[in-house]
Amino acid sequence: MKYFSKNVPDWQIGEYLKELKIFKEIYKQRPIKFNNHGMMFPHMFATYFILKKINPSFIIESGVFKGQSTWLIEKTIPNAKILSIDIDLSQREYISKKVEYSDKDFKYHNFSNVPSDTLVFFDDHVNHYERLKQAKFFNIKNIILEDNYNEGSGDFYTLKHAYQNVGFNHKYKKLSHFKTFYMFLAEILKKIFLKNYYFQNDKILFRLRDHKKNENDFKNIEKNIETYFEFPPLYKHNENSTPPILTNNEIKFEISNKELLNYNYITFVKLI
Repeated sequence: MKYFSKNVPDWQIGEYLKELKIFKEIYKQRPIKFNNHGMMFPHMFATYFILKKINPSFIIESGVFKGQSTWLIEKTIPNAKILSIDIDLSQREYISKKVEYSDKDFKYHNFSNVPSDTLVFFDDHVNHYERLKQAKFFNIKNIILEDNYNEGSGDFYTLKHAYQNVGFNHKYKKLSHFKTFYMFLAEILKKIFLKNYYFQNDKILFRLRDHKKNENDFKNIEKNIETYFEFPPLYKHNENSTPPILTNNEIKFEISNKELLNYNYITFVKLI
């Protein structure tokens, strides 16, 4: 299966165009003008549009990096409560006084009593299969997946990899192997010599992202999905992506074509 969808939201082209015109002005206000390795215009518009449509009262952001997405969430839904999570918060350039920050991984939080309209935005490069299981456990139904890459792309196991039944083999450079080995060895030595030391496996597992092909992954996921929708690119991306929003120059942008053509299959999932 190369392309999957389920109960696609009835979002019309006119709505996309209307919001694009609004968002391109909002984008000029972004705090981080050169957000390399972070969210670009197409990713931010997709997230902005979905957030406006769902309008959650509580938003969990897993993966902060420099803070561009935190600003976007706050700008889009100003009255929402926001929890921004990253195991390394030191890279932030935009820090909001209205947002609660945490360096504990998503799975370690107390989400036992969250509002029913809660939305979690996963941009943390952690196995999507694991994240969906965790969200299901916490009864969080609304999910935005960043970087839901195709077979042969990305740096972790995505939901697209699951339904394409390809698994994920993370390719490392030699230097990365040595760094991972050093981190693992340091943890083992602490475990041996320090009383009551708890092995910190999150950072190790974050570096070891392999996921063996398993045809049952998507069968288990699909039965728990009410809605699955890969947000369309601004312009045609490839045959395996949803139809583009724009076909010509309907809207003029003050952004490079390279950025406008950037696409990473941002996906909205609603769990049963």
